[in-house]
Amino acid sequence: MAGRYREQRSASRSEWRLVGRKEELRALRASVVEDGNSVVLAGRTGVGKSRLGQEALEVFRAAGFPIARVTATRASGGIPLGAFAPVLQVRDPEPGAVDNRANLLRRCADALVARAGQRPLVLGVDDAHLLDEMSATLVFQLAETRSVIILATVRSGEPAPDPILALWKSGIAERIELDGLGQPEVTEAVTAALGGQVDEAAITELMTRSRGNMLFLRELVAGALADGVLRDDGGIWRLVGELHPTDRLVELVEARLEGLTPEERSLMEIVAFGEPLGPAELVRMSDEAVAESLERKALLRTSIERSRLLIRLGHPLYGEVLRERIPGLRARAIARSLAESIEATGARRREDLLRIATWRLIGGGAEPDLMYRAAVEARWRYDFGLAEQLIRAALEEGAGFEAALLAAQLASLRGRTVEADVELGELARSATNSEELGHIALTRLDNRVIYSGKIDEGLRIAKESEENLPPSEMRDEIAARRVALLLAKEGPRSAVTAVEPLLGRATGRALAWACMPGAFSLARMGRIEEALDAARRGYEAQVELTVPTDWYPWMHAFYQAEALNHAGRFLEAEQLSTARYQEGVENRSLEQQAMFSWQLAKPVAERGHIGDAVRNAQKAISIYRQLGRPQFIDFCLIYLSQALALAGQEAEAREALDDLDRLGMGPSYFMGVDFLLSQGWAEAAGGNLRQAREKFGEAADKGERIGDHVGALAALHAWARVGYAKETTRRITELGSAVEGDLAATRVAHVRALADADPEGLEAVSGAFEEMGALLLAAEAAADSSVHWARAGNSRAKVSAERRASWLSSRCRGANTPALRAVETRARLTPAEWEAAQLAAAGWSNKDIATELVVSVRTVENRLQHVYGKLGVKSRRELADALATVDNRTPS
Repeated sequence: MAGRYREQRSASRSEWRLVGRKEELRALRASVVEDGNSVVLAGRTGVGKSRLGQEALEVFRAAGFPIARVTATRASGGIPLGAFAPVLQVRDPEPGAVDNRANLLRRCADALVARAGQRPLVLGVDDAHLLDEMSATLVFQLAETRSVIILATVRSGEPAPDPILALWKSGIAERIELDGLGQPEVTEAVTAALGGQVDEAAITELMTRSRGNMLFLRELVAGALADGVLRDDGGIWRLVGELHPTDRLVELVEARLEGLTPEERSLMEIVAFGEPLGPAELVRMSDEAVAESLERKALLRTSIERSRLLIRLGHPLYGEVLRERIPGLRARAIARSLAESIEATGARRREDLLRIATWRLIGGGAEPDLMYRAAVEARWRYDFGLAEQLIRAALEEGAGFEAALLAAQLASLRGRTVEADVELGELARSATNSEELGHIALTRLDNRVIYSGKIDEGLRIAKESEENLPPSEMRDEIAARRVALLLAKEGPRSAVTAVEPLLGRATGRALAWACMPGAFSLARMGRIEEALDAARRGYEAQVELTVPTDWYPWMHAFYQAEALNHAGRFLEAEQLSTARYQEGVENRSLEQQAMFSWQLAKPVAERGHIGDAVRNAQKAISIYRQLGRPQFIDFCLIYLSQALALAGQEAEAREALDDLDRLGMGPSYFMGVDFLLSQGWAEAAGGNLRQAREKFGEAADKGERIGDHVGALAALHAWARVGYAKETTRRITELGSAVEGDLAATRVAHVRALADADPEGLEAVSGAFEEMGALLLAAEAAADSSVHWARAGNSRAKVSAERRASWLSSRCRGANTPALRAVETRARLTPAEWEAAQLAAAGWSNKDIATELVVSVRTVENRLQHVYGKLGVKSRRELADALATVDNRTPS
């Protein structure tokens, strides 16, 4: 599997390169090299001013300037000219001369100027705010007289000697203020350091925690690697646990907090637990003057939100370090005081519930109802870890059935399905009425069936529960779960038959859930508009609920995107899925990220976005592995295999199928006949087009039988795409009328144009596919057109179509399907020769080819001799090169 066996890297601090500072480097070069001006780089700790200064000095050195560099420290700050000791070799004063301060500074300046040559010396002064007074005066005088060009760095908000302040206040030097890096630059830096693709959610978390501070970012990454929570999982670097500050990072933060008064340290600790604090809480727990002092030091920051002043720490990592180092008794006292402070004001805001409950976890005094309500809130904010802490605390305080059920749900959501099943079993034995049993059944259906793939067990649970419940919304909700199981067991037709009565009568939670398998099954049957309507109705029903279901409203967007893809509205589906994926990143919802990563990978057989599809499928697999959802891993492996096969990577595609087999989930129609399609494309990737045809034929037969018209249509189209169009024309024409949308109609037109050897028709089909965003299909149709123009002897049209095929293929980089293989070669060979050539190029022996094609070895030898003669090759290796793709690029 692509990237599967990549070695883990340590991403040591020396591997991080400078990123995101091109504009600043350009400004530095203009000021120093072109204008000869001095510059001061200012910024907070860790923003990269020293690193930028080092890089700039190398630029100046390359431009021919002599370079010297000094670094000020707190230790050297107590010694006159201490920072300059490594670069100054000052002659003793002449006999009888008065060696006063002015004379010493002049001799120092002369010594530095003497180090230069034809061009002025560029002197780098790192941490100039720590210079002693004499060193600072020397720097000012050098810059003022322009005898030396100064490049200094200073820490924003820190006191500095007057001569250093005078550098920019008097206009002698330009001051450039550096901020933290943005997310694109953080992405570039982390990707380069780790040497591979990094999950967007990991980047967002690292960005949030570091705020673009490169020093903090490096330490967070180093700590995550050391703790094993940042991993290369199937080619994607992901966070699989919580980030924690390293010892070095703790030391850096503590150095920043050094020198605080007891009152200031106390307020910092309070804000670390309570942020954001409002003015009322601040007045109750501290002094406004202390807060103002900390804000001037940039250790606190204020903002206005909805006309309310809020106080936060200057950086998120300050809070993490402070909370870890506060003694337990002190932490309890702070948390209790914060909770009481908010409770005293009536806890009017929605966010107060979670804040109070979180403080009560630490400080004690929790009421079970408060903790339960807060756990529900945390669960719907995707903070499953906090939700589980809160609900366990509620249970310890005597909470009842609803809390115990939520605890089991959270265990399941966090990937502990066995533990959840045990808890649900215990809960079922203590249930007191049919409603409680119904809730348990719903959760067991999610945990044991939807997440784990135990279909037969799920059907049994659903049947028993429906029999034990009177007609009600809950019974309908269980029936809706059974629809999904019927989809898996019997296919879309049976699911639609079962769901249509529910869509007519169900309300509330039952309707919201029924619309999910309903939308999916209707779409697979080709009833696209009904599927889109079901997705819309399900979403509207769910957002109106006062008590949320166990599935999130964005699930309906997944089924909406599914239907849009089946209709050929690929660009709409991509925009929807990308937006919902990004929403999952922002909300820290692993489940949502996985669902829409998977959705973005699914249309690869039409769109040909090979590299993106592989990455998205791998990302989804990694998340579902973390969540303990084998059924969903199974789904994603189908499309990973398909993407790899379409890239011509037969071994990797088969490895993904082997992984799927090893999961042991057993056959299902959850994904229609797409598993058979993946097997067919794996055969095609190995040049075994006849076996591919058989798999596509099996998929078409099964798809029609179970009502997966979309899958059957794709299978018949694939059958034609690998060279057997005339065999499928009648069937695909008949089936095409059962599937709504432009994609189905254009698939049929493509097959008919192939069967008729119609180059003009193929050009029209290519344009239609391109317009809908199906670039792989567009490229194949253009390549097919070129082949038939060549056979017709129209060289000008052949070249034009081939150029178009090459351009389209370059837009779906990595695609390597039979239809894209060299047009010139395909035009010269008969279908029988092409078939034998594909297998020979894949490494098959003549005997194996003969067995596969059901001909004699002699016939194979004759066909290959004709192939070699027509193509001017002498070996199988040369033959493989001759069969190269139109634009043979590897997935990026």
